[in-house]
Amino acid sequence: MDEHIITTKSMQADHQTWLAAHAQWRKDIERWQAEHASAVGRLAEIQRTIQEHGECLQEHSRAFHTFEESIGAHEREIAKQIRGSNEQSHDVVANEHQEQEGVFSRQKDAHERIKKHHEGVMAQLKALEASAVAPM
Repeated sequence: MDEHIITTKSMQADHQTWLAAHAQWRKDIERWQAEHASAVGRLAEIQRTIQEHGECLQEHSRAFHTFEESIGAHEREIAKQIRGSNEQSHDVVANEHQEQEGVFSRQKDAHERIKKHHEGVMAQLKALEASAVAPM
C-alpha cells in the first residue's frame, strides 16, 4: 500500500486545490440555479401552451362532429332525391356536396398538421420526463 505522508505544506496545498474546485463548483451551482429558475418559468409557459392545445383538440373534435351531422343531413337530402320527394334541385344538392368536399379537405389538412404537431410534442415530453426522473 502506498503510504502518503501528510505534511503541513501538503495539507495547505490540498486545501488550496479543494477551495479552487469549490469556487468552480459554486459557479456551476449558481449557473444551474439560474437555469433551473428559467426552466420553471418556461415550463409554466409550456403548460399553458399544452392546455391551449387541448382546447384546440376540443375545437377540432367539435368541428368533426358538426361535419358528421352535415353529412347525415346531406345523406337524407340524397335519399329524398332518390325517392323523388326532395324539394331541392339536384344542382343545389350537388353544390352542397362540393362545399362539403372543401370542408373535408380542410379538415383533413388540419388533422394531419395537428397529428404531426401532437405526436412531436408528446415524444419530446416523454423524453424530457425520462431525463428529469433519471437519477442524478
